[in-house]
Amino acid sequence: MSDEKNVNSADSADKPAEQVPAPKPAASSQGAAGSGEQVSAALSRAEQKAAKAKAKVDAKLEKARAKEAQLRAKADAKNAAREQKSLEAEQESAAKAAAKAQKKSASPAPAKPGAEPAPAVEPATAGSAKTGQADQGSKAEAEEKSGPSGNSQPNATTAAAGAPEAKPEANDQPAQAAQQNSAGAHPAHKSTDPAAPAVPAAAHEPKAAHKAEPELAATPEKQKPAESSKDAAADSPSAKPAEDAGTAAASASPSTDAASKEPAPIAKEPENAKAAKRRRKLEKIRAAEAAKEEQAQQAQATEAGIASESAAGSVNARRKKLDKARAAASKDAATASTRKKTGAVLLSLAAVLAASAAVGAGSLVAPKAAEKTLPAAVTNLPAGDASSVCAPTPKLLKGVDGTDPQFAAGGKEISSNLRSIAVSDLAKRIPGSSFAKLDGTSERPLTERIAEDQALEARGSDDDGQTGRTSKVSTVNGVDHAQVYSLQPLGGLASEGSALRSYQAKDGDLAGLATGTCQAPASTWRFTGLQTSTGSTSVMNLANPTHTTAQVSLRLRGPEGLIDTPTLQSIVLAPGESRALVLGGYAQDMDSVSAEVTSLGGKITASVQQAALRGLTPSGVDLVAANASASNTQVIPGVWIDEKSNSDALSKDDGTLVPQLHVSATGSSGAGYKVKVLGKDGEVAASFDDNLAVSSNATGVQSLKQLASGYYTIVVESDAPVTAAVRMVRGSDPKDSSDTAWAASSNVLAGTQAMPLSANGTGKFALAAVDSDSTVEATVVGKNGKLNKVKKLAINAGSSIVFDPKTVANDAQAVIFSTDANTYIGQLTLGSERSIAWAAMPQANAGRDGIVVNIGG
Repeated sequence: MSDEKNVNSADSADKPAEQVPAPKPAASSQGAAGSGEQVSAALSRAEQKAAKAKAKVDAKLEKARAKEAQLRAKADAKNAAREQKSLEAEQESAAKAAAKAQKKSASPAPAKPGAEPAPAVEPATAGSAKTGQADQGSKAEAEEKSGPSGNSQPNATTAAAGAPEAKPEANDQPAQAAQQNSAGAHPAHKSTDPAAPAVPAAAHEPKAAHKAEPELAATPEKQKPAESSKDAAADSPSAKPAEDAGTAAASASPSTDAASKEPAPIAKEPENAKAAKRRRKLEKIRAAEAAKEEQAQQAQATEAGIASESAAGSVNARRKKLDKARAAASKDAATASTRKKTGAVLLSLAAVLAASAAVGAGSLVAPKAAEKTLPAAVTNLPAGDASSVCAPTPKLLKGVDGTDPQFAAGGKEISSNLRSIAVSDLAKRIPGSSFAKLDGTSERPLTERIAEDQALEARGSDDDGQTGRTSKVSTVNGVDHAQVYSLQPLGGLASEGSALRSYQAKDGDLAGLATGTCQAPASTWRFTGLQTSTGSTSVMNLANPTHTTAQVSLRLRGPEGLIDTPTLQSIVLAPGESRALVLGGYAQDMDSVSAEVTSLGGKITASVQQAALRGLTPSGVDLVAANASASNTQVIPGVWIDEKSNSDALSKDDGTLVPQLHVSATGSSGAGYKVKVLGKDGEVAASFDDNLAVSSNATGVQSLKQLASGYYTIVVESDAPVTAAVRMVRGSDPKDSSDTAWAASSNVLAGTQAMPLSANGTGKFALAAVDSDSTVEATVVGKNGKLNKVKKLAINAGSSIVFDPKTVANDAQAVIFSTDANTYIGQLTLGSERSIAWAAMPQANAGRDGIVVNIGG
């Protein structure tokens, strides 16, 4: 069993850990050996945890102590530097003061005007006079500095009147130096007047100012203190000359008897004013530094106390936790055997009951019905800008350089434009809209964008309280590259609006008319009826308008089934990138090809440019629309059939220049199907084979030449998912150019959406109701954006009608449709006698896609 370390104190890191043996659990009468081993193991684990905890606490305390030592070392170094700096400053100021005092004492004293020359005296007398003169100069200087303070004695003018001044000589310098040293040693003493007698000066001067001074006595006993002081000062070089000068002055004084009884006090040099000021300043600095150091030490002591308290608290908490763990381990070991027996009994009883229930249920209860699957729910995201991609202008394929196709203009007289419509809300606010390249550059604003905070407001009327709607129709020419159309939401909901590409060329190899709706990005795209036969070209344009890289795979189906395309399985499209693929390089010489495009990652858009030549004669150009999702029912609205005479003349030499229905099976089992033709009066009689079928993952073609001229809706019903499209042909003379257009299967329009009319040719709308009656509200928009009166269109079940916007307004630019989710709509555009185009109705804008959530498995 491991030993437990002492964790009772935060200072345990500095002391050797005491070895405390862990308490041993009491042995029970039954199973003592087994329970003892379990308790021992539990206690060992608990002790190991406690040892680790203590090691962590000790490490933290060591870090705290090391940090505190570093802080103290830094503070000591800083204080030592400050003291050294202050000492140097003090020494420098003292040296300057000493030099100044020495210079002042070395200068000769000025002679008083009008004084008579003194008679010759003995050398001793002269020396005494010189000493008195020096004392007089010191006293005068002190009186000038101190002013009339009352401590100075009046001069004895009687004795000074007859005393002549002695000239300064070189031998007086030692005496002056001694006097200067004496003044430096006793700065508190004042110098006496040399002209006054010694006795009166000593009598009138206050005794309190001379208590610390040694007195001079005439007797040997009184001179002993003076001699001792002189011996103390004898170490300096100027001490002996000063002593000799003082003795001579005492013997030659005019009042020798008075001086022998009451000796005069020793004169001292006062402290220099600047030096005193510096000294006081240094003392203040030292006091401030001492106070700061004391505060820092107190703060460090407080922090160390707090750290030690927190460490001690952590140690105590861990110790309590260890005690609880020991108690729990002991209790668990004591009851382990009982719990095991109880659990085994309960498990056995549960097994018996479960077996009995199973036997009874098998004989009495019927088999459980299949579990019901709940429908998938869609969680909507907040509305954002509705974005759609417009296909580029059709261009003539000149060849392929490696994998990149080379294009040229399809003719000289070409009209290619983009037309858009943006519909306002009930407050007549028109949302912001614009065209831009795939990467977001070269933006072309169409309508001014509303401030985001104002656009979020849901408004039902304008500032005047009136309710109404308006719109803005914009047409942009000369934009050949793929464009992204963006439409701003209002009131938190996606706005109504869309855009359409229209193309018309009157000459060149791409002569004809083509229209294509700008489509929102998606993950899956399907196309049916593409052709790669001689003279035909199919170019697929892929675009990634999102901010996420997309990995695209492409599957092609032909009349014989799937086409092997390994190089089309990992096409990477970076954000804002586009790619053109020539399908003839993967599926050669085929009259009917279907394509399925799947994207992983970012959503993409796909469109197909289809063109054909009959020798050197243009045979049509189109922007093939994508199909609806593969299903058992495919509805193709807006199918137009030319006059029978024109069709017969055009197809006289080429039997493929007739309207055709292309069907593609998307599964490995193939599909059997039947065809229905809907007209304005209901289903139209048509003679098709009873057993129409398409092979596994293959395409099939049916001729529609038997139909009379007019507008129709083709419905394909199958027993397996399929896709379908109709190729329409317009022309009458094989020697002249002709045109083709593909009408693809469509989805029903749910809600409200606006679609602009083609800027080239004359557009009409075909509307079909398949299973039940439908009512559609159509609002025609004029050139100025004004909304005309709503026109209600009634469509019977199983019929198809045609709506011409020109019957409502001659300047019709777009139409707003509002349906009950049971109507299929397509726009058919006719140009000259030899041009035709078709475009799918765009779906209602969602702003952002919802998230499908499966509930119930």
